[in-house]
Amino acid sequence: MKILIAPMAAMAETSGPFSRAAALCNKLIERKHEVAFCAAEDINYKKIENVKNYYAPIPSPFGMPMSLGKRMFKIGQLLGIQQKKKVNSYEQVLHFVGAITYKHFSEDVSCIRKAILDFKPDVVYAEFRIAAIVASKLENIKVVTGFSYPASKYFASNPEYSTGVKRFIQENKLPPIESALDIFNWADLKIVPSSYELEPINDENLVFTGPFFVPNFRSEDHNKNKIIAYMGNGTILPKKVIYTLTQAFEQTNFQIYIATEQVKPYKKNNINVDKRFDFSKLMTEAIAYMNHGGQNSIMTGLIYGVPQIVCPGNVFERKYNAASISNLKAGVSLETNIFNAETIKKIVNEFSTNNIYADNSKKAGEKLLNLGGTSKAVQAIENII
Repeated sequence: MKILIAPMAAMAETSGPFSRAAALCNKLIERKHEVAFCAAEDINYKKIENVKNYYAPIPSPFGMPMSLGKRMFKIGQLLGIQQKKKVNSYEQVLHFVGAITYKHFSEDVSCIRKAILDFKPDVVYAEFRIAAIVASKLENIKVVTGFSYPASKYFASNPEYSTGVKRFIQENKLPPIESALDIFNWADLKIVPSSYELEPINDENLVFTGPFFVPNFRSEDHNKNKIIAYMGNGTILPKKVIYTLTQAFEQTNFQIYIATEQVKPYKKNNINVDKRFDFSKLMTEAIAYMNHGGQNSIMTGLIYGVPQIVCPGNVFERKYNAASISNLKAGVSLETNIFNAETIKKIVNEFSTNNIYADNSKKAGEKLLNLGGTSKAVQAIENII
């Protein structure tokens, strides 16, 4: 079987979509399938050995010219604008990154169609990339899409941002839509890398697989003396995270690991800052995992059974994920206005003295792992061909 993988792209760091696409690619190759990508070579792109990547355009914020978009993005990062802006829906995310302007969407669909015509796949896998679903329908190719409850129209939508997509749909005589998010329903199959417990979606053309990443081992015998923080492109700036965790835990018995691309790596006493860490080695010794509420992050915390401090800010999906973790009592949701050393110390102390958070996280993680991950996803893709 031949599969073309098309992950969403963005100028900002958002490693989840490409990392899930890469994990699926590796499992497909393991099962002797032929794989190619049609992925924009943005900040999140990583070349996969012996896998062809067809050209795709990188979207520019709000559809600005690329040179201007890059400058505005850097200015926005310096001023912390993305930390202050409220994001209400996935449709609004696509508007912010520039993926659903008429110009970009048209070019994106065209590039994917060219990749389909050259590679001749049996199926296209769209990792949250609606242009790939549209291209597949225009080429009459079966299409599978990554999906989540917060990305659905019935959770939240902003149709006012989808005029460019609706124009393209009309020009190509495709079924009319109200929102760009309606396009997810055109897929032959939706794959949700989560569980019904966390994302209660009722859809006959849908399969829950649990996370695409499975740890090499689980151990409960380690001394839980590590606090891990990864805020991605989150609401709280990396420098504030570093300052606050240093205030709270410097010169204590806790080892602090803060992963960020935006601060130069350094180590001072028990504070460790680097672009990335091997979470498979750290998580087994972690008492707390602080993150921004991205899907990959909360799944990581659950599969390792680590209580989470989720700081979702004003982003719809992350707020939903934070609420899910809180409702499971597998961690807590922390609002930006009370993100301070004293509050975080109290939360970590609660995790240390009350086993319910770790126990609930472990139980939820075991359920997720039993769903099958990439093996289940590949099997579901094979079944539709």
